[in-house]
Amino acid sequence: MYHRSVSNRFYATTDSIYSNSSLTRIHSVTDTDIAETENSKHSLVQLMHQHQNQAGWILLVAPAHIPDKDWAEQYQLSMHNVLMVHHKQIQDLASTIEQALKSPSCKVVINFAPQLNKQQLNECRKLALANDTWFYQCEAMQQEQLTH
Repeated sequence: MYHRSVSNRFYATTDSIYSNSSLTRIHSVTDTDIAETENSKHSLVQLMHQHQNQAGWILLVAPAHIPDKDWAEQYQLSMHNVLMVHHKQIQDLASTIEQALKSPSCKVVINFAPQLNKQQLNECRKLALANDTWFYQCEAMQQEQLTH
């Protein structure tokens, strides 16, 4: 691992994005009733705590901000079983998620990429249930544009 200094500004930005659940709302797609997903919103910290002791990988798909060691330590999280697929590595989002949901070594998939359509979400839900895998979709948030 490379050791490089990162400005405190990066940590402040990362902290505010991941610690404030009002900025990052994630809902479970594997809930049996999709209408109930409004009541099943989580933050990344909650999900990591919930699943960190589960056998298998936690896959973060296209996270906008990459959790680092300091962030994990701040929330007493282990990153030893976390994998990330960066946005630029994805050619077909739906097939990437489907492949992860079919993998026997992947137990949690959290998608930060733009939301899939209703049919794709339903297919992912079926795959997750069939393969005993958790699937979460990060809800796209409207960010206010700052004028310069």
